Amino acid sequence: MKTIYKGKHAELCKLIADSSKEDALQSIYSFFRSEDNNDSYSIQLLTIVRELLDENDSDTIYQLRIRMRSNGDRVLINMAQFMTAFDEGGYEDAAETIAGKCLSELPKLARSMQEFVDEEGISPLTHMAGLRIREAVKLISAYYKRLRDMDAYDKCVEQSLGMTRIFLHDMPQCILEDMMNAAKSAQRRKDDLKLMRLCRDMVENYADKLDELKATSDFSRELLECATSLRFAYETLHNNDPDAPYAQELADLDAIFNDDND
Repeated sequence: MKTIYKGKHAELCKLIADSSKEDALQSIYSFFRSEDNNDSYSIQLLTIVRELLDENDSDTIYQLRIRMRSNGDRVLINMAQFMTAFDEGGYEDAAETIAGKCLSELPKLARSMQEFVDEEGISPLTHMAGLRIREAVKLISAYYKRLRDMDAYDKCVEQSLGMTRIFLHDMPQCILEDMMNAAKSAQRRKDDLKLMRLCRDMVENYADKLDELKATSDFSRELLECATSLRFAYETLHNNDPDAPYAQELADLDAIFNDDND
């Protein structure tokens, strides 16, 4: 299934995904001349795309710095979408180049996010930025998972959790999902200490979400998403930690999900 692209460069992404190289180049040149060319990052991004289309490499990409104060959220989501489009269009080298650049920039973006919050605080701006960044990292993670490059995938998972905690601290369903993904990565790597630590953190800090779900009769997607992650944590602890019997919590979760499927 083709990816649904968003934003001002969605049409360009579709052209790349369809392997329409000449049309994509014409779209880039048209944008350079258009009135929509009014932000501080598109010229650099589209120069990277043009170079990758024309030369299968880019000098400009190595100059790119993805930082919060330089529209880091918008730069990253556009880069992730271009990466996905190149991958779908059969431009494997271009997709790999963009993915590698994004992966290397994630720790630096995370640091710049924390600096931004320390100076400016949390706001609707940081919330929307956090959603863009999280969506972008999901695209990058999915790319590396398709390639079976699990080391790179694990790095994406770790960075996603850290960045979600910075900008989306008020969205427990996102934090729990990222914690679950990090726990599953640890489980696959047989890092039992990290697996158990993450699962304990999940149930110790977010068990109230199960209580909220049990207490309400109204459908809540957010609470159900929390419950999905919590079930993984409870099952893992129940099966591996003799001092953490969670039979009742698992029974409550089974009842909730069975009701939801009726």
